[in-house]
Amino acid sequence: MRLVGICLFERLFAASIFLFAFISFAVAQAPSASGKPLPPGPMQAKVKAACTQCHNASRITEQHKTRQQWTKELEKMEGLGAVIPELDRSAILTYLTKNFGLAKGGAQSAPKRASN
Repeated sequence: MRLVGICLFERLFAASIFLFAFISFAVAQAPSASGKPLPPGPMQAKVKAACTQCHNASRITEQHKTRQQWTKELEKMEGLGAVIPELDRSAILTYLTKNFGLAKGGAQSAPKRASN
């Protein structure tokens, strides 16, 4: 009978650990205070709707990428479940590049080239 009690305790303990880990992960992924807001523009609302469902705006505002890098970022986010309407893709890329391109963040984010 004691063995049954130990097995039950082990199962409850394991379930508690799993639940704690799940809740911790969910809280870490939830968008919180947006930090620096997205700048005004015709695509602000669509970028906010597509991107801040899973993370806060600072994940965007703190990055400075080329249009090609933003394109890859959008493709990556779509792979993770973001919905980016094809009709809006070009305008979203223009918004991101204009507001969070290399010119806005300096050259430190420029892709490194291999030296020959």
